[in-house]
Amino acid sequence: MSLVNLLNISKLGIFASQGTLQTISHNITNANTPGYSRQSVQLESAPGGQSFAGGAGVRIADVRSQMDQLVDRRMELGTGELGRLEIRDKYLNLVENVFNELDGDGLSKRMDALYDASDTLADNPGNAVARHQVVAKADDVAKQMNKMHGDLSELALPLDKEVGVILADVNTRLKALQQINNVIVRNENTNPAIDLKDQRRNMILELGKIIDIRTLDRENGDIQIMTSRGQELLADAAFSATLSRSASVTETGFQGIKIGDQELGAEKIQGGQLGGLLELRDQIIYGKDGYLTRMETLADEIRFQFNKVNSQSVGKKLVSSITGAMKLGSDLNTKIADLVTDTTSPDYKKSPVDLSRVTDGKIFFAVGDREESLTPTQGVEITKEMSLVQVQQAIDALDGVKAEITSENQLKISNEKTGAKLAVISDQTGLLAALGVGALFGGKGMADMGVNPTLVQDPDLVGVGRLIVDSLTAPTTVAFDNANSQGALALGNLRTTKFDLFDNTSTFTGHYAALVGELGSTVNQNTESLKAQESAQTFIAGVRESISGVSLEEELTDLIRFQRAFQSSSKMVGVADELMQTIIQMV
Repeated sequence: MSLVNLLNISKLGIFASQGTLQTISHNITNANTPGYSRQSVQLESAPGGQSFAGGAGVRIADVRSQMDQLVDRRMELGTGELGRLEIRDKYLNLVENVFNELDGDGLSKRMDALYDASDTLADNPGNAVARHQVVAKADDVAKQMNKMHGDLSELALPLDKEVGVILADVNTRLKALQQINNVIVRNENTNPAIDLKDQRRNMILELGKIIDIRTLDRENGDIQIMTSRGQELLADAAFSATLSRSASVTETGFQGIKIGDQELGAEKIQGGQLGGLLELRDQIIYGKDGYLTRMETLADEIRFQFNKVNSQSVGKKLVSSITGAMKLGSDLNTKIADLVTDTTSPDYKKSPVDLSRVTDGKIFFAVGDREESLTPTQGVEITKEMSLVQVQQAIDALDGVKAEITSENQLKISNEKTGAKLAVISDQTGLLAALGVGALFGGKGMADMGVNPTLVQDPDLVGVGRLIVDSLTAPTTVAFDNANSQGALALGNLRTTKFDLFDNTSTFTGHYAALVGELGSTVNQNTESLKAQESAQTFIAGVRESISGVSLEEELTDLIRFQRAFQSSSKMVGVADELMQTIIQMV
């Protein structure tokens, strides 16, 4: 072995120790850097040449990050679910606050107050204050419905705006990932960008918290990113997807989402903050089983059932005409069975009144010059095959009754004689309640629900009693008694009457309590799921830390070890120098 080989071996030892010490120092200084993966130097022996059978020293074969792809993939998947649960937790508490009954001023209390006012009126039908109270408590119920609709709608709008913000954020992050990807690919074969890969991994985790993604590593160091349902977001240096709002409208009335020119349905985004926002907007608030949708259904049923009672009742005094509180819409010649009343339908404006509860049957009126001389009319036959114009014509054909559609597009029913009296004996169809004739509540939804303005102006018209007849199905005699309290009793009895809603039979209070309980259960379940997911992420982060994290004790040990190796290699250079000097002196 020549002295030159000895010097080369010493030199390689110095270089290997120096490179290792540099890597160790890099690890130590990045011990607290989020997402940093510990780097390790892979050493290998340098083979000797033909002139010497022994080795030629040591050299650095590679510098690697200590990573476990399976663990990293698990973190990636869990991050998307964590983002979804966190955004749900933030907004579900706001939705729950809309239904808050803890302060005793929610819908349940207002409904109970309306029932109590009706019972009080039934005890003393001649009490003017009690009639005012019924109107006032009904107004409280309507205003609470208005408030809840406004609060839920106001939650949905910022949710939808947040979707737009997140789409812009995703686009920005994809562009940044594309740029760092290109740098990594360019340097992979010559100078692998280990630190940039850590940076890219952190960026992917941040993106995964926003939108559910899956990644695929390629041999050239490139990485492909897709949504969990396979839509490509990042392919190579030439393609980075752009997410935007589309011109199409979802079933809940909001702008859709597209990738490039391709429509991306909400069902294709299942995780991340974006998935959570879409769930909240399109399922929790709106949607077929959304709380706003079901509250609309409950409000419609409350309005109809209270109107059904009041439309067949009479006030302290009789009137000569009754005008419906509901606008009839523009399509008056289509049969009732075909009129669209679904508010999510594009044809919603075709029928602003809800006629879905109207059934076939008869309506009986009583007419007379005075309250003491009333006679029943022949029953008018109503079917769902009739149009609103045909209904008006059929009522108008009754002796002593006049029916017309006013310039305000409302149904008005009156006695043919000016100033003569008219009242409803019974309505087997529910049509009068649907059209707001003799109604307690007006409006076509939660947002505009309100007490019939006629009753606000004259509370004496509140349906306190019922006409006294010998038969509801074929009356031949009829009398009016302003001390009768059957109408007020019927209003109070709605407290215990059960109705079929949401695939369940219960009272209005029971249905509302079930909704509130279900929402509370949803909030609690999400809270528990969030805690479990946070624990799972903490655990998997701990596993990753044990694999990829920097241990200062281990690094300091290696620092001393390779420092000694460096010193030893330096000593070998000194030995070789002394040998060389000795040989020179000998010559």
